[in-house]
Amino acid sequence: MRNNKIFFPLIPDKIRSGEVVNFNVYVKEDAPGLTKVEYSLFCRRGEVFNPGHFARIKFNQIKYVYFHRRDKENVAYYLDPDFSLAGDMQFLKEKKRAGAITNEKVYIPLPVKNLQLGVKVDFDVFKKTKSIEKMDYDYNLFISKGDMCQSILIDDLNRKGIIYVYFCEDDETAVFQYLYRHLDLVLKDNALPPSKKAVLIYNIALLWTRRFYYNRYIRTPEEMQTGFKLIEYLLAMLRQDQNHRQWLTGIRRHGDKLYGHCLNVCLMGLSFTKYLGWLEEEILEFARGALLHDLGMAEIPESLLNKPGKLSKVEMDLIKKHPQDSYLIIQEISPLSSNSMLMIFQHHEFGDGSGYLQGLKLPQINHWARILRIIDSYEAMISNRSWREKFNPIDALQEIRNEWSNKGIFDTNYLIGFIKFLSGK
Repeated sequence: MRNNKIFFPLIPDKIRSGEVVNFNVYVKEDAPGLTKVEYSLFCRRGEVFNPGHFARIKFNQIKYVYFHRRDKENVAYYLDPDFSLAGDMQFLKEKKRAGAITNEKVYIPLPVKNLQLGVKVDFDVFKKTKSIEKMDYDYNLFISKGDMCQSILIDDLNRKGIIYVYFCEDDETAVFQYLYRHLDLVLKDNALPPSKKAVLIYNIALLWTRRFYYNRYIRTPEEMQTGFKLIEYLLAMLRQDQNHRQWLTGIRRHGDKLYGHCLNVCLMGLSFTKYLGWLEEEILEFARGALLHDLGMAEIPESLLNKPGKLSKVEMDLIKKHPQDSYLIIQEISPLSSNSMLMIFQHHEFGDGSGYLQGLKLPQINHWARILRIIDSYEAMISNRSWREKFNPIDALQEIRNEWSNKGIFDTNYLIGFIKFLSGK
C-alpha cells in the first residue's frame, strides 16, 4: 500500500521572506504524549512567507520545516528558479560544435506572473513535465505564438503551484521585447503594491542582463539605455515603499549565474546608496556601474568560471583581467561617469594592497569602488558557487568582518554602514 504521508525536511533559511511559496509548508508536532508524529500546516501554498513566520520559527527553535512528497517538483522549482538551464547554454553549444548534439533545444524559465492576461504572446510558451521514459523533462507547447494568454490557463497553473513556464532560447529577444513592451501595464496597475511590481521588473531586468552579458551583438548604446531604464523603475519602487528593505531580499534570485549576481549587486547598491542619502543621479550612476561591473567575466569560458578545483596561475591571471576587460568593453559602447568607470576598474582592489589590478591601498581606492567591494563580496558569499555552498547572511557578514579585522580589506565606515543597513537600523 502506498504511503501518502511522507514529508521531507527543509531548512527554513532556504525560504525567501516576503515571497509567495508554491507548496504547503508544515511543521512537525512531536510533543510528549503524541502516539505518532504529526505535521501541521504552517504556511499554505500561494501565501506569502513573511517575517512573522520566521519569528515563530526562531521563537520555537524550529530547525526544519517540511513539505509533502507530492510537492517535490514544486519545491524544486522554488529552490532553483533558473533550473541550471540558462547556465547550461554554453555547455550545450560546445557539444553542438563538437557534433554530439544536432537538434537539442535550450529552454529558459519565465515566471508565470510575467505573462499578461488577455494579451497575445509573440513566442511559443512551453510547460515542463517529467518524462518517466526518458528520465528527463519534456517541454510541451502550452501557448502558441500569436495566441492570447487566457486566464483559464494561468488559473490552472496557479492551482497546480507551477510558477514557471518556458521559452526556447531562440526566442529570447522576442520574449524580452514582449515583457518590456507591456511593462507600462505593470507600472499603471494600482492594485499591485511596489513590492509586487519590483518582482516583475526584476524578472525583466534579469532577462535583459542575461542577454547583454552573453550576446555581444546587442551591446549597443541604445540597448544599454534600456537596461538603465529598468534600473530607474526599480529605484522608483524602492522610493514608493519606505519599508522596502523588508522585501528586498525576497525578490532576488541567488543562483550561481554571473548575470544574476550582477543584477543582485545592482539592486543592493540602489538600496544601500539610497540609505546613505545620496542624490538620485548618483544612486543611478552607482547602480549602472554595479550592473555592468563584471561584464568582462562574460568573455571567460564558463567551464573555467565553474571549475570546482584550484585554478592554475594562468587561469587566475585570466580571471584577474576581468575588471580591465569590463572597463574597456563599456568604454567602447558608451562610457559611464568617471566614478562609475573607476569603480568598475578598481572593484577588486583591497584596502591592504593585496587586490588587483594595481594593488592599491585604501586611500588610493575610489570611494564608490570601496562600497562595491563590500556589496560584491557579500552577494557572492550568499550565493551558491560550484566550489562551495552559499553562506547564510549572518555567516557572510561575519566572514567579511573577519577579513576587515585581520587584513583591513574593507573601508571601515562603509562596512559599519552596510551592517546597519542590513540590520534595518
